[in-house]
Amino acid sequence: MLSQGRILAIFIGAIIPLHSWAQTNLTFCYDPYPPYTLGSEESLQGGLKVDLLQAVTEHIDGITANVILMPWKRCQSQAKAGEVDGILPLFRNEEREEYLVFTDVTHQEGSAFFYNSTKFPDGINWNGDFDELSHLRLGMLNGSFIDADMETVFSEAREITRVRDVKTLMQLLLKSRVDLVATERSVGIYTAQQNGWQDKIATIELSISERDSQFGLSIASGAKHYLNAFNQAIKELSDAGEIDRIFSRIPK
Repeated sequence: MLSQGRILAIFIGAIIPLHSWAQTNLTFCYDPYPPYTLGSEESLQGGLKVDLLQAVTEHIDGITANVILMPWKRCQSQAKAGEVDGILPLFRNEEREEYLVFTDVTHQEGSAFFYNSTKFPDGINWNGDFDELSHLRLGMLNGSFIDADMETVFSEAREITRVRDVKTLMQLLLKSRVDLVATERSVGIYTAQQNGWQDKIATIELSISERDSQFGLSIASGAKHYLNAFNQAIKELSDAGEIDRIFSRIPK
């Protein structure tokens, strides 16, 4: 059930022009996903998507926001129930559209396969056909959505190994518990670099997918009423080059 304060904020948003909200604090969630979100469930330490949210809300009068890190499935569940107001930029799909409204695109993210270069010293050649790699054991994050065709092909061969964080995925790769890891390219590279694994973990150059990333605003919490304000702020930041500057720190 919406609180009286949130109902008032939504009502005011409907009758007052853009960028003139009553003072409102929105809560967004995400999982620990460096470099996009840094820290743990107990302690947020920033990150590129956190910086983007701060930049967006600074362009909307009367709106502030905070971020809570939690397991990915719980984040989605709380957004669906209206217990949080939104999710930091994520991929859009039909299932998520049932409980989120999506802002305009903020940036693109590319997903890639990672492998243990000591196990495959000659590398892994791949032309984009998932059947070519389906004999290999695949690891992914819990609740992640990368490519439906990829998941179908690999899961028909054997069960996909799923864990809660990218660091654990990379450790499974180094221990030969999986042969491939599918995750966001920059996240995989950052994780390898931060843990000193960059000489052991390599990336297949061809991306699995390049997809738009967008803020998701909870329908149940009433945050969907801020969609126009978010889109206007995103446009202002994009036109000024601020979004490009934020994401220029992504490891390549």
